[in-house]
Amino acid sequence: MNRNKKRYLMSGVAALAVASFAIGGYAWYKQPEKTPAGPTVEIRRGNLTETAAASGKIEPDVQVEVKSRAPGQVIEVLVKEGDTVEAGQLLVRLDPTDAERDLAAARVARDRVKADLAAANASVAVAELERKNSQASQEVAEKSAEMGLGSTDAARTAAHSTKVAGANITLRRAQLNATQAQLKTAELAVQDAELRLKETQIYAPIAGTVLDVAVEKGTLVSSALTNVSGGSAVMTLADLSNLRIVGAIDEAQIGRVAPGQRVDIRVDAYGDRVFQGVVDRVSPLGKEVSSVVTFDVEIVVNDKDASLLRSGMSADVEIVTAEQKDVLLVPLLAVQSHGKRRFVRLANGEERPIQTGATDGSRMVVTEGLSEGDDVLASAPAATAAGPQGQGQRQGGGQNPMRGMGMGMGAGRGGR
Repeated sequence: MNRNKKRYLMSGVAALAVASFAIGGYAWYKQPEKTPAGPTVEIRRGNLTETAAASGKIEPDVQVEVKSRAPGQVIEVLVKEGDTVEAGQLLVRLDPTDAERDLAAARVARDRVKADLAAANASVAVAELERKNSQASQEVAEKSAEMGLGSTDAARTAAHSTKVAGANITLRRAQLNATQAQLKTAELAVQDAELRLKETQIYAPIAGTVLDVAVEKGTLVSSALTNVSGGSAVMTLADLSNLRIVGAIDEAQIGRVAPGQRVDIRVDAYGDRVFQGVVDRVSPLGKEVSSVVTFDVEIVVNDKDASLLRSGMSADVEIVTAEQKDVLLVPLLAVQSHGKRRFVRLANGEERPIQTGATDGSRMVVTEGLSEGDDVLASAPAATAAGPQGQGQRQGGGQNPMRGMGMGMGAGRGGR
């Protein structure tokens, strides 16, 4: 009897456990699916800007290293770094002593040749008079011989003297021409000496700003014309009214860069201040460094405050390659992908397929699938360890939407 009671009691406990499990399972099955947790964002319209990033140094379009044409010792420096100069302004004086002495010697040599030229002119005049006299004597001797008053030898001697006088004129004129040529050479020597003297004063070849002064009083400089090393640099001038930046753009982005595009320029010296520029030239030839091909892009700084910038500053630039206005935008972190399919999760947990356009690295254009005012999860929900296997994969298995797009986050390239 006790055994039967015990059996009935165990059967009742088992039946009660089965009923409790069935009721709990039914309640769990009927419980509605919870909405995915996390902050949401409202889909709004806005503007999206695509950029190509680069870095480079600020350089003037025209920069000249001033050198001396004449060797010598500096006796005066008339400008300092930072001064603004005009083209033709005197910058440096060299000791003119040697050049003045050479000029004086050249002038003396020229005066001596002028005296020789005067003597040569006189000699020609004397030779012409002698020829006229010989011609007259010849005529008298010939008439005398015809009239029997003189001998034929006398006539022949007079004719010979006339010929000698003619040849002497030719000689004197040749000497005159040689002296005239010597005078021209002497004149050129004087001009050269005057130029050498002028070259002891160094003038600004362009209008601009003095970036660097490489000499001081007493410095010996060598000639840029005669020294094999190129001569001594005196100072450096630059036209800072036309600043440029040469940046290197990756080959993956160069196809979107073209002359005329707007550029945002940032330098460390001015914090968050953004200067404006424009793309002026895109190099057609790529450069390969460490298996990376880049193309030089020359940017003109056209900001009204460009005078604040200094030559040699490092600059980060963003070239605006495309702008889209009044488009639907979704945070990039909210977009999930599976293969080529992209989707977002609405606030109520619905998975919504979307078609996307360009991105600036933080936001993405939505062309289909969403409307203005829709609420979506601001980021993809994390994977759930508990629960059905399929559910965990659905909520946490989304891929990075940027994967497979062939771009960097800062590049601003669009993708479908």
